[in-house]
Amino acid sequence: MTTFSRDKQEGTTGDGNEKRLGQGDVYITATFFSHKQIVSPKLERLDLSSINIQRIWHEHQLPSLLYIEKLEFLSVKSCHNLKYLFPSFMAKDFVQLKSLYISDCKIMEEVIFIEGLTEEERMSQMLFPKLDFLWLKDLPELTRFCFEPYFKFPCLRILSLTNCPLLKTFILKSVTGDEPQIHQNTEGSNLEVDNSALFNEKVVFPCLEGLTVTGMRDCRKIWQDQLNMDSFSKLKNILVKDCETLLNIFPFSMMEKLEELDMLEIVNCNSLEEIIEPRGLIANESNAVTATESIVVEAVTKFVFPRVTYLRLDELPKLKSFYSRMHATEWPSLKRMKLVSCHKVELFASECLGFGETQAESQLGEISNKQPLFWVNEDTFPVLEELTWKRKDKMKGIWHGQLSLQCFRKLKVLNLECFPDTSATALPYWFLRPLPYLEKIVINEASFCQIFQFEGISDEERHTSALTQIKELRLSKLPELTHLWKEEFNPRATLCKIRILEVLECGQLKTLVPSSVSFENLTTLEVSRCHGFINLIACSTAKSLMLLERMSITDCKMIEEIIACEGEEIKGGIMFTKLKYLRLSCLPSLASFCLGDHIFEFPALRRVILRECPKMKNFCEGVLSTPKLQQVQLTEDEVEVRVRWEGDLKTTVKELFKEMNVQNSEVTEVTLQLDKPE
Repeated sequence: MTTFSRDKQEGTTGDGNEKRLGQGDVYITATFFSHKQIVSPKLERLDLSSINIQRIWHEHQLPSLLYIEKLEFLSVKSCHNLKYLFPSFMAKDFVQLKSLYISDCKIMEEVIFIEGLTEEERMSQMLFPKLDFLWLKDLPELTRFCFEPYFKFPCLRILSLTNCPLLKTFILKSVTGDEPQIHQNTEGSNLEVDNSALFNEKVVFPCLEGLTVTGMRDCRKIWQDQLNMDSFSKLKNILVKDCETLLNIFPFSMMEKLEELDMLEIVNCNSLEEIIEPRGLIANESNAVTATESIVVEAVTKFVFPRVTYLRLDELPKLKSFYSRMHATEWPSLKRMKLVSCHKVELFASECLGFGETQAESQLGEISNKQPLFWVNEDTFPVLEELTWKRKDKMKGIWHGQLSLQCFRKLKVLNLECFPDTSATALPYWFLRPLPYLEKIVINEASFCQIFQFEGISDEERHTSALTQIKELRLSKLPELTHLWKEEFNPRATLCKIRILEVLECGQLKTLVPSSVSFENLTTLEVSRCHGFINLIACSTAKSLMLLERMSITDCKMIEEIIACEGEEIKGGIMFTKLKYLRLSCLPSLASFCLGDHIFEFPALRRVILRECPKMKNFCEGVLSTPKLQQVQLTEDEVEVRVRWEGDLKTTVKELFKEMNVQNSEVTEVTLQLDKPE
């Protein structure tokens, strides 16, 4: 083991059993590996961090003294005097290198500096035969990985390029063939910099599966039109994020390489206008591109993504289309789709309504601004299970009935967020009717007055609707919401299978559900920051909560009791058979869990959190049974837990109320004394 301290270097010589060199706060102004006393012929891992060096290896060292033949892992972090990692003649010696991690090197301009190569070597391919992982992160001056030679990475699976704002091209090509110097400013040189893509034909990635490109401020194009035949055909995961000048993602020629693609995420690219860059197409021209099988029939190109299971298009304010010419897409394996803040494009339109109109509008295949992001038929998303729309995305096509959700028949999760300006005041019944497998609805930041509309729907239709399959309903930030549905409707079987009900920040909501509603399958109930409630549920509804395991009521200013029995005749007690967790927190008006004189049984209750309920005099008026409860938790801090127990829950609540009154009286008395004039 060789270690380095702040003041000196220590080396080992002799048996050559060293496997790793350490890291940390080393100040060496010249070259790290330039001293004869450093001998590590079996070095496998090298971590260099916060070291003030200009070079790691000296360019005139003999290969036998470089000690990199066994190196498998190399990490260089916060070395702010390094302009490059190593000279090009060393590349052929990294025969065992599997992971290369470079981050936070403020002046690094390139990873490999071309030096000492013959013309023949410059024209030949250079290999990293075992490199599996390459990560370049937070390198503000990096402009390229290297200059000119063909580099092949036959085993590279993961490539991550993060926060390298000046990186325009991975391998820079020259026009004149002149090699740049490391100190040379390339702006005025004869280098092919303008209009270059991040990846060109000089780069060979035959096994690349994961690609991350984030924070690339100056990158206008990721892939060149003509790529190496052996590159990018194994891609499974692509993430493109925070690329401010990027106009599109894929060239048309790239489509045939995406047969294995599983996840595609494009996030926060402010200039992005389309996903696929168009190419000139002639009507009746035939192209068969399997990956995204491209079939041109009457100038309509079909893109099929056979293995994509997750698609995310997020914060793309200038996105106008998926592909700006006549096209259709099919996603036979897509399970999850998230569409966020794509303000300039309508998301969905029926294919049968659209193609006739747009063909007439465009003789050359150019589409008007009416083109949606997706033309949809029953083959477009045949297995889609989770769909998220967020932040005022245009929903006109679906909202006004122009597109039936029949096209999304396998949908299980529907997440609607941030569309406060929609003209709809509720989810229309016909909107949900074609979704027989729908299990979860999430609605956040909308102007709905009610969630479900049942006007004009027969009892039989309601009992066979998609709502009978709902298992999870989450509602948040709905300032206009007054009820889940109008009380004159009695949807007894509508939410019969619901297991999780969460209601957050719905200030106008005064009644959770009518007293006629039963929740036989509910396991989790959470209500928070809903200041319209005086009470939460009726006794008749409470008696149905046989499977409830978790109840959390927090920060509701007006709530006086959780269960209200006024006007109801209740036979027998109320038993919460499965309830294990009860949380009552920040409820300044709460007087009791129930003000009625009823028997309450909690045979499974083990944890109660009671916090900031200053008016709670008693837990309940009737008989209370909590055989497994042994304490009441007074704080929610898991580190410094305060508890109290006076033998049973009712006595504990009463004692806490008495003590709080005494404390308040003492505070009042002290305040009055301080206010008396001397």
